[in-house]
Amino acid sequence: MKRLHWDIALRQATDSGQGLSAFLSRLSVLGMIIAVSVLLAALSVMNGFEREMRVRILSLVPHVTIRGYADDREWGQIQSDLVELSSVLRTLRFTDLDAMLTADGQAQVIRLAIADSQVLPVYESYLAPPISSLRANEVILGSALASSLGVKVGDRVSALYSVGAVGNRLVPGGLSVVSILDSETEIDQIFALAGPNSGKLNQLELGSGLSLTLSDPLVAARLSSQLKVALAPNFWVTDWTSSQGNLYQAIELSRRIVILMLASLLIIATFNVVTSLVLVVSDRRASSSMLRAMGLTGADIALIFIIQGGIIGAGGAGLGALFGFILASLTPYLVFVMEAYTGSPLLDTAVYPLAYVPVDIRIYDFIAVPVAALLLSVASCALPAMTAARLSVTEGLRESR
Repeated sequence: MKRLHWDIALRQATDSGQGLSAFLSRLSVLGMIIAVSVLLAALSVMNGFEREMRVRILSLVPHVTIRGYADDREWGQIQSDLVELSSVLRTLRFTDLDAMLTADGQAQVIRLAIADSQVLPVYESYLAPPISSLRANEVILGSALASSLGVKVGDRVSALYSVGAVGNRLVPGGLSVVSILDSETEIDQIFALAGPNSGKLNQLELGSGLSLTLSDPLVAARLSSQLKVALAPNFWVTDWTSSQGNLYQAIELSRRIVILMLASLLIIATFNVVTSLVLVVSDRRASSSMLRAMGLTGADIALIFIIQGGIIGAGGAGLGALFGFILASLTPYLVFVMEAYTGSPLLDTAVYPLAYVPVDIRIYDFIAVPVAALLLSVASCALPAMTAARLSVTEGLRESR
């Protein structure tokens, strides 16, 4: 008997004819395919933005920064204490100050960081050309910043430093561009790193800083709060959430909104399955009555339509997952084609955090979404199935005459 249920349901769901049942079944499967594939492709792109925020952007900025005015002995003690923490992967000493860079009639006010060559391994993957050391009066600029100044590797830029612990004073100088940082992120707009003793500035006038890289960037706010309590008043602590936190929250909020919108599309596709099955039940009144007259019960008829809904859901969810994977995989290529056709980049780091569209295909999403679509399809079949089970046999047979 179970085999009969499956045979009838499969025949109705895969009917290749021109009748109403065949058309509605194909329409239901198509709607499910579109909903699942678009949802999975959009999820993969939003996952990509989240991953790049964690892996690329947060790998290029300090997770926690300590600034203050202290001697080398005190800084060394703080650094050695922080290295003992299991959450801290790396500590680096640096100095930063406001500076105005000018070249070729262009000027940019930036926050210039001054550090020794120990900091270079953090950026080496994105430097062109790669360098192993950074000497005095040498500078690495972000690609967007270098472009706005109209400079390239080997050029020299004039600098005007703003220094002074109490009253600021302006100190002129010059820097030679030795490498360009091209991370394809918004950091390229502001990045400027000079070698130690650049401009022969007094270290006590500049103050000092200590940057911390953590194993988990999401604990930065908690560690920052603890350090504010533990350190002396002449130190102040910030973390990445003060500069990049809004961006991360915006990405998370956008991800939730996109999921909500596309989940609504999936629910609409499920309602389409319900509507289709209601019409199929109406179209199959005569056939259902004949089956009842041959000995099938109302429960058997209901089960046939539930199985049919499950077949539609499984087919739509499976093909939707396949097409979603293909669409997500082709997204970077489609963006490249669009940019080549329009002649302008789709994303610009002056507005967006990245200059490219990232994709992160996660197996969990490609299991959870199709399974949810299948369960919704099966659950939505309850009303049409009960309607089919309650059909009058005599009225159905009368319609078949």
